[in-house]
Amino acid sequence: MYSTKLLNGVPTIQRDGRNLLGVWDQNWEFANEICDLLNSLDDDPHIFLTEHDRKWLKAMDRAFRKGQYA
Repeated sequence: MYSTKLLNGVPTIQRDGRNLLGVWDQNWEFANEICDLLNSLDDDPHIFLTEHDRKWLKAMDRAFRKGQYA
């Protein structure tokens, strides 16, 4: 199950205690919507992120993390 947690002042999407994605601008509404979407994807295995989508999300998260420490 995915959840949203505050980590270093940033809403962070987690799964099983692992941090997956930080959300810019402390946008809790967006973070919660993403969690709801990801949880619904777990319920319906016919809907899933493509490999392209996963790479994009990973790249966005990497860029965000670099910006946090720059």
